[in-house]
Amino acid sequence: MLFKKNLFLIVIISISLNISVSFSQGYESLTLQGSDKTVQIDTLRRNQILYNGRIWRNLYYRVEGHQFLFSESFLPGALTVRGNEFADVSLKYDAFNDELLIPLKTGRILQLNKEMVDSFSIFWQNKKYIFTKRGEDNQTGYINIIYEGRSTLYVKYTKRIELLADQGKFDRFYQTSQTYYVKDSIVHPITSRRDLIKILKDDKDLIRSFLRKNKLKISKNSPETFIPLIQYLDNRLQ
Repeated sequence: MLFKKNLFLIVIISISLNISVSFSQGYESLTLQGSDKTVQIDTLRRNQILYNGRIWRNLYYRVEGHQFLFSESFLPGALTVRGNEFADVSLKYDAFNDELLIPLKTGRILQLNKEMVDSFSIFWQNKKYIFTKRGEDNQTGYINIIYEGRSTLYVKYTKRIELLADQGKFDRFYQTSQTYYVKDSIVHPITSRRDLIKILKDDKDLIRSFLRKNKLKISKNSPETFIPLIQYLDNRLQ
């Protein structure tokens, strides 16, 4: 009888020990999943979101210059893909094909899936350039937003190829840009204050007075020179 009682106690203790060990192992496993493994899974998921596209190949190596905005080198920047933000990434904007590129660890270059990219920014010569695909004129491609208020001001950068082969020379890339003023959902290409005066006929005297009083000059080569005037006009309507 005593032997049976002792055997019963041994079985109970063994079961308790097994349950304790299982719970302890399960707790450690849960802790691991909640830290390292979860981080790894999250990193993998973010990488799958970020590195989505196809391998880029340079088809214009015979053309002088390059098709990239500002620099042929990768520039520091940031990126938003399907609502996911990625800071401290290296980017190139191919302004000829209107495509965004990112380097891979293998040394190759990935052309990102444009449909997934919401916006991006690049830094060049201590200045931040913000790009988005939102274009009120329904044009496809990336645009550089330089001002947003009651109205919007943005720049569209483009690289083109000047054909020189028939002159016995190599073809070469050159850059163009166009500034757009968006008011009441209507897009207006602008190059000078004269364009603004045509658009804002009722405010032409106000525009001239503001520019003269503040000694401001507007240049199509410097789209930012439009900003003080546009901001002033927007603030008058508030």
